[in-house]
Amino acid sequence: MKKRGIYFYYIIILLFCPVASVYGVSKNQEIVISDHCNAIKDDLSNLQKLDSRARVYLGRYYETILSIYMTPLNVRLVENNISNVDLIENQNKFAKYRSTFSEDFVAYQKDLEELTMIDCKLEPKVFYEKLVKVREKRKKVKQDTVELRDLISEQIVMVKKIREELHE
Repeated sequence: MKKRGIYFYYIIILLFCPVASVYGVSKNQEIVISDHCNAIKDDLSNLQKLDSRARVYLGRYYETILSIYMTPLNVRLVENNISNVDLIENQNKFAKYRSTFSEDFVAYQKDLEELTMIDCKLEPKVFYEKLVKVREKRKKVKQDTVELRDLISEQIVMVKKIREELHE
């Protein structure tokens, strides 16, 4: 079990620390990747499952926010002649970023799948180079979620402001 934890931390380091990406893969890194290939593959497989669940959860969450909160609110405001351009723009940005999030996540998952198909024992250098690309795509997905979270926060602030204006 202790070895499993060490391997898990190793894969986390590989995924999130782009130490050698500028210089390529050292011989030591190739040896380490080859030696721990099975554990790395297991950890990548677990990561793939967890990320897939996260995508489903976040996708539903973002869709719910858009279809149950943002859009109906804007429609209701327009019906009552209280149109708010900022809310409409925020809804449009949110829809755009939600779509971008989905596209980026699919691209990331595809590359992660390709990474898991590479035999890291025989091709540690190719494996690491693909890992660097997967890491970049994962960063992009993270940035998409940050953008969506910021838009949700902006929406909340704008709705509170409109509520205060209506109650005055």
